[in-house]
Amino acid sequence: MSIFGRATTILNIIAEGRGQLSLTELSQRSGLPRSSVHRIIQELERECFVIRASSAGGYSLGPGVLKFGMNSHLQLVAGMRPLLTSLARAVNENVELAIFSGREVVVVDQVSSTARLHAVTQVGKSFSLHGSCIGKVLLAQLPDWKVREILPDVLAGHTNKTITDVDKFIVELDQVRATNLAFDHEERDVGISAVATCIQNSAGVNQAVAIVAPTERFDVLKALFVERLTKLQGSFDTRSILFDPRNLPSAV
Repeated sequence: MSIFGRATTILNIIAEGRGQLSLTELSQRSGLPRSSVHRIIQELERECFVIRASSAGGYSLGPGVLKFGMNSHLQLVAGMRPLLTSLARAVNENVELAIFSGREVVVVDQVSSTARLHAVTQVGKSFSLHGSCIGKVLLAQLPDWKVREILPDVLAGHTNKTITDVDKFIVELDQVRATNLAFDHEERDVGISAVATCIQNSAGVNQAVAIVAPTERFDVLKALFVERLTKLQGSFDTRSILFDPRNLPSAV
């Protein structure tokens, strides 16, 4: 692994750790020698990408990464907000925008329906890649060998409907690739179902757009959700969607 690869591995582990991590913990999670982790941390600390968060030696992300986060937020979220708002109005359900974050997928924006589901997902919340439609549709953009490399050997079962066998999951990804649509039928939360599609922003970054609803209502309106997301896939160019509101799907 290159020096850059080792550094990004450490940054990803800290970002996914949701707290302070010691050198020993970073070494264990990365598989790198503690001495190597220490040298990498010193370089990252010098650039303020990580900071020593406690006298005990725990590290967390530092202000140096903030400029990247702010730029990403502006590109990924601000430009997509009109699309999300229009889609949420068209289907009268919650709509979410998500991207890869290390070995997880994270919701970066959400438009809530005024009369529908509330407080199911918080912006910034991360999900497992295999247990959500947003994770599935993003993984489907990758070759199988890369998917196997990213996923753990044993997939966690969030509910009794979660696919926990990697081979079966790979088969499902083939179906997702055929339609660019992924479903979550109570695989993450009992009583909640969702469908997502993958689109690219003007910078070529893959993003998942999902419609989320209680399962009972989802089953009734599934055809509408699929129709809207399918139309979203091919009815506009993401570069123009950022600037031309005429390309937004109209409400029903």
